[in-house]
Amino acid sequence: MIRTCLFALALSCATTVQAQNSAPTDYELAVQARLAGDAARAADLLEPLVAADPHNSDAQVQLGLARMALGELDAAEAAFRAALAVAPGYTDAHVGLARIAQRRGDNAAALRALDAAGVQNAEIAELRRQLADAPSDPRWKIDVDAAYSWIDGPQPDWRELAFQLRRSEGRAAIGARVEYARRFDRDDVYGEAQIDYRLSDAARLYATLGGTPDADFRPKWQLGLGGSLRVNGGLNATVLTLDGRQARFVTGDVQSLSPGIEQYLGGRFWLTGRWINLFDERGTHRSGYFVRGDVQASEALRLFAGYSDAPDTDEGVVVDVRSLFGGVSLDLGRRHSFRLAIAHDDRATGADRTQLTVGFGLRF
Repeated sequence: MIRTCLFALALSCATTVQAQNSAPTDYELAVQARLAGDAARAADLLEPLVAADPHNSDAQVQLGLARMALGELDAAEAAFRAALAVAPGYTDAHVGLARIAQRRGDNAAALRALDAAGVQNAEIAELRRQLADAPSDPRWKIDVDAAYSWIDGPQPDWRELAFQLRRSEGRAAIGARVEYARRFDRDDVYGEAQIDYRLSDAARLYATLGGTPDADFRPKWQLGLGGSLRVNGGLNATVLTLDGRQARFVTGDVQSLSPGIEQYLGGRFWLTGRWINLFDERGTHRSGYFVRGDVQASEALRLFAGYSDAPDTDEGVVVDVRSLFGGVSLDLGRRHSFRLAIAHDDRATGADRTQLTVGFGLRF
């Protein structure tokens, strides 16, 4: 009887050990999650593994693949490079770096990463073919917008025309914009230069400097600084924004500071909100808000609508304005785009207006 009990106990312990040994590890669960399309869970499982053992090149590569699937290219690149620091010949890490460079539009860097792999397989051959067939990414962009405003009351209608040229190169972009506006039977031409620098895939900064010769209602000069920071990635990304302006009008100096947020919901829909703060020519603090929703109806078609109740300087002085607007943006192939928008402004002082804007874009 005792021998029978001991045998049963030993068999139970062996079965338990075998079950424990057959249970999937966190690494295996992470790979399964990534292959099933749950990149976020895969990353959550892998982060503690690479934190405990940064020299685990397999976990680093899998983390890089998961971060790349989430669109977090900087984090993915760091994981692939960490794997290569341990295992310089890790082919999947080289291919991962090539795919990151491809997404960034840097085909030359992608080819260098594939060359560094030192091997040839079906995946690398296909990626080389894609890079060879891919047209060069447009570096230049031209935007032209024309607007006509119907003014309630005896004032003449407003007319506006804007031309913008922008060039992107790596992490930086520079641009110039010229705006012609006719209001109150007077003409102003405002020019502005902008520089934009991407610190990482999650953060960017920009600065603008502009002015109007012999200004009537546009700023004599204006300096702007701002940026954005993505604090949460994936399809439900959250982006914080900040924009500050210092402008001098004929009537005096005006400062503005506008913190904001962009919240993405499932990738095809996002909401934008801003808290607008102005210090008018008398130094009085005035504030308001701006809200907007965008829907990516298809790969080429985007719809948007919004509302704002905030101080505005369109007339050369600060005026409280309630505005309702909406429009559409349509990509006509890879290099051309079309925009149409309509807005109605209910102004606290002066005449209300309705504005129709038509725009075209060209990338080359």
